Amino acid sequence: MKRKYPPRKEKRLGSDSPIRVSDGRRDWIDDARQPHVVASASSGGLGFWGRLMASVLIAGYLGLLLIGPLSNPVASEHLTAPAARWVAPLHRALFMGHGYRFFAPNPGDSHLVQYKITKVNGTLVEGVFPDRDSMFPRLLYHRWFMLSETIFSEHAQTPTAAEFEKLDEEKKRSVKQLAISGKLKQSNRLESRRLYEADIYAKTIKRIDALVKSIAGYLLEKHGGQQIELSVATRAIPFPAEVRRGAKLDDPQFLRLPDSPVIGRFSAADFSSQRAADFSSQQGQAQ
Repeated sequence: MKRKYPPRKEKRLGSDSPIRVSDGRRDWIDDARQPHVVASASSGGLGFWGRLMASVLIAGYLGLLLIGPLSNPVASEHLTAPAARWVAPLHRALFMGHGYRFFAPNPGDSHLVQYKITKVNGTLVEGVFPDRDSMFPRLLYHRWFMLSETIFSEHAQTPTAAEFEKLDEEKKRSVKQLAISGKLKQSNRLESRRLYEADIYAKTIKRIDALVKSIAGYLLEKHGGQQIELSVATRAIPFPAEVRRGAKLDDPQFLRLPDSPVIGRFSAADFSSQRAADFSSQQGQAQ
């Protein structure tokens, strides 16, 4: 005979409590009949101020990331250059100050530094850097390549002392004429600009001389030379039609020399006297 059970009873413990179902012998939770509780949109989130702070940090990081390619190697004097100087510590700490524009889709000509070294016995040693045949691994070649590009850009974009003096005299006359005509504000502004450019030029010349002299000293010591002459040259990129005709990228026909290719002449005595001066300075500081 089939046993009869009492009807099922439901027990609701609370508005959000699970629904328990009983058939007289046992109780269980009916998952299909549980109340659906919708969580509020704000539960577990950052909230308004948290999202605002995160947005500000992300925007600041992206701005910091963009300053690098915008200010290197050519920067706007009144916008990206001041901004780059302001964030320079962060750029250095995060290693973000890369010169992206150097690797643009349309790269320009490359530049070489040529040297001629005369030894004590009169032997002449000629060379050039960067040189793929003698400089390896690739990273070392790349370092010399960037060094030659820096030297050329500094040398090519900096006027000679005579050219700068001529420009400076023209600015002095303009300052004087503005003062005579009663435009004192413009005159003072131009004079401040002239002094600023003179200071920048002096620092640039000092930086170029130190860089070129350091390289000359290294090459003299490496080859055991007595005298050295450094010059710069430009290697133009051949056209596709020239390459199809068999032209090589390192063909001498693509070398171009500027009007004043020589950037420095030094002798071993220049560096021996400098080393002696440095040694005397160190001895004085030690005492």
